Amino acid sequence: MGKHGPKRGSRAFWHRKRASSIVCAPKFWDSKNPGLSAFVGFKVGMARATMVDDSASPMAGQSVTIPVTIIEVPPIFIYSVTALKNTPVGLKNIVTIAATGSPKLATRSITPAKKPKHNLDEIESSLKDFAQLRIVALTNPSKTGTGNKSPLPIEIGLGGTIQEQFSFVKEYLGKEISVSKVLNPGDYIDAIGVSIGHGWQGVVKRMGVALNPHKATKARRHGGSIGGETQAKVMFTVPRAGQHGFHRRTDLTKRILMVGEAKSATFIPKSGLKRYGKLSSDFVLLRGSVPGPVKRMITLRKSIRPKEIKAPGQLVFEA
Repeated sequence: MGKHGPKRGSRAFWHRKRASSIVCAPKFWDSKNPGLSAFVGFKVGMARATMVDDSASPMAGQSVTIPVTIIEVPPIFIYSVTALKNTPVGLKNIVTIAATGSPKLATRSITPAKKPKHNLDEIESSLKDFAQLRIVALTNPSKTGTGNKSPLPIEIGLGGTIQEQFSFVKEYLGKEISVSKVLNPGDYIDAIGVSIGHGWQGVVKRMGVALNPHKATKARRHGGSIGGETQAKVMFTVPRAGQHGFHRRTDLTKRILMVGEAKSATFIPKSGLKRYGKLSSDFVLLRGSVPGPVKRMITLRKSIRPKEIKAPGQLVFEA
């Protein structure tokens, strides 16, 4: 038989289709802790920082240089609440209540209700009949350096009991909420975003297979065999050309190293960061990288794999 090389390209995601939207609403979340289960920001760029390693690694207690990602997180506007009920076929939307007011540019992405048909008293009176509450939040890209102005709606789940969820909605419906009320330094989050798109690519760049011999009949970058004839089909494990990038991806368990205001971001040049500009709102500093290019929307979901939370040490940024 001879030796066989390792398979090229990951089969962890199938099929590799384009993301339907850059707005990545969480599909599930931690429902135990009260409050918002996620927050939304925009990727600013990356930097390097030095800190004392406080993990259980062989470098524990030593000064290490780490990559960090800066994400600008302007306040989000709590636009509406949806009450859902358990049915034999799954959750069903029973009532949706929208806020009476909305941001100035909200009409670019939503159609505000002219006259509310329901109010919060209807939900409160039959609270025991509902399984959960969810909110629709509007982002504020006009308060960032992305250059965009249109608010983007995103559905976010709430944690805690149904009474705690209603208390949150009653307090914040029709108001803005800042990231400091949702995330704290030392917390772990899952970064959900859409990766950088490369369009339709061949099998060599997409899956990393070897080139054919230079005396191949047709071309060197066409790949080799695509499987046996008697199968009468091409297996999904066979490397093929197709869409490369612009996929929805989730990076699990990213640690928050800092949550601060724009004026406290002294590690960012006064002229702003390349391809982004200056910070105008609060920011979150994550250890490591996140999917997507600069200015792309990133959903910061509270980690579904809880770990011990420790306050990070002092960071020293490289010039």
